[in-house]
Amino acid sequence: MPDPVRLFGVTFERSSIKICADFILHADKIPAKYICLPDMYVISRAYNDPSLKLVLNSSFLTLPDGKPIQFIATLKGIKGVHTISGYWLVTELLNSNLLHYFYGGDQLTLQKMIHRIKYEFPDANIVGYKSPPILSDEQIIDNQEIMQDIIEMNKLKPDIIWVGISSPKQDLLVYHYHKYLGQGIMIAVGGVFNYLLDPSKKSPEWIKRIGLRWLYRIFKEPQRLWPKYWYTIKTILVMLVKRLIP
Repeated sequence: MPDPVRLFGVTFERSSIKICADFILHADKIPAKYICLPDMYVISRAYNDPSLKLVLNSSFLTLPDGKPIQFIATLKGIKGVHTISGYWLVTELLNSNLLHYFYGGDQLTLQKMIHRIKYEFPDANIVGYKSPPILSDEQIIDNQEIMQDIIEMNKLKPDIIWVGISSPKQDLLVYHYHKYLGQGIMIAVGGVFNYLLDPSKKSPEWIKRIGLRWLYRIFKEPQRLWPKYWYTIKTILVMLVKRLIP
């Protein structure tokens, strides 16, 4: 690792949870780095936004989060692309001796999540957590509140800062602020914080294996997620048509 492959203009690593976790465990701490786990929605956004594509392609690792990416890679004849779940990556590394910081969600949710993590992973080394400010994509850049949070993180010297806010906002955050860290890796994991708090919120594994997590999630939260998935479906069709029709 890394074993990169390019898909719709974004470079992914072909890996597995175990290989990826081992790679992170042995990564040099200096300079600071960031990792993205984009789903198909973020890839669709990056297809139409060169600046977001740059964010994904400048990362230490970009790992595919979602079966549709794997299926489309197979359709295009690209082998070895496997889904990397942010949830399973977090739980794998919580069992290591790395120092963890959690950045995302509201303060009450974070407190409950940390309490559950300490119960489920008693040996996990959690050095801190914080709820970030609620900002638009544009407000992420050069934000003084985030900069102050980074200063506090540096005092604690975490090996991993798990960033759990909406996508692609979290990708912009880790891209713009990882360089201010003294050490460590910022990893954008989206809704994983909700699953760490309550694993029952995760879609069943069999649904994920057949690539229908998106349909399950729409059924659970139609008003919030339908616009996002409709945008993704339309963009996927455009991407495929442009590449399959001369």
